[in-house]
Amino acid sequence: MSKNGKLKKAKNVEKRRLQMEEALECIPLKEAAQSEPAHVVPVTAVAPVAPVAPAARQPKQCVFEPCRRYVDASCTACPYCGTPLPG
Repeated sequence: MSKNGKLKKAKNVEKRRLQMEEALECIPLKEAAQSEPAHVVPVTAVAPVAPVAPAARQPKQCVFEPCRRYVDASCTACPYCGTPLPG
């Protein structure tokens, strides 16, 4: 292995060691946060709300006969040929 390769590997090993040390330092903090819940606010009963799916917009089709590509419904003109799209 070349000298530069060894140096690069040593840097990566040191970087990984520092990451592992930081992770070990964080473990007690994470455990403490999970075991002692912070101030808990009781939740009042709320009527269940059904999730509303966004309305699917149908793509528009270009009216120019040679083009006839499908484009986004929000487009007012075909981005491919420039033909104005109907309402």
